[in-house]
Amino acid sequence: MLNELSSVKNALSVLVLALVVALYLFANSPFFETDQIEWTGLTHLSPGQLDAYVGVETINVWRVDMRELVSLLTKHPWIVSAKVTWRWPNHLIVRVKERTPIAQIPTEAGWLLLDGEGNLLPPIHGDAALMLPIATNVNVEAPEQLRATARLIALIPPSLLGIISEWNAQERTFVTRSGVEILMGEPVELEEKFGLLERILADLEARGEQAVCIDLGVPKTPVVSTVR
Repeated sequence: MLNELSSVKNALSVLVLALVVALYLFANSPFFETDQIEWTGLTHLSPGQLDAYVGVETINVWRVDMRELVSLLTKHPWIVSAKVTWRWPNHLIVRVKERTPIAQIPTEAGWLLLDGEGNLLPPIHGDAALMLPIATNVNVEAPEQLRATARLIALIPPSLLGIISEWNAQERTFVTRSGVEILMGEPVELEEKFGLLERILADLEARGEQAVCIDLGVPKTPVVSTVR
């Protein structure tokens, strides 16, 4: 009887061992290998750029450290967050949340982009960001000035955003694409000033007049200089 029990235990042990080995070999088979990542949520970045950034190579999906991959991606200057999911059997999907540029800044080393939180972003080849307003006389080494510039530009109403060409941080002046100077004065009552600017421009258009300069320093008494 004892011999029979011992034989059964030995047989079960061999079976379990064989099952473990089989599972190990299956999990490490080419069935779970991939050399591609499906990137989603991209607007400015391209899949090829991110493939090169993370160094995509053939790997078994069971060996992918998802936390490490997310950590690497969130170090990219354009990425706010990332989420990695796995779909059977070897499909990796990465959902990326990008930063959104709202202005471009000329520097001695070239152009930089600015997002709504005041973060500087390197330009991306082929990106359409060149239609963004240009921020001049901004100290890129001063984080508070970058944040202040970002807050100001983020407040520009959509109806005005298309006509704004430049923001001069030193002069506190906008310049439209038609060359109109808009003096903003102190960085206070900004929403009121932008609303007032919308009404002034609409009124000038209705009257068929062209402004040269609009001074909104004191929003209760704006000064509008027109072409004569």
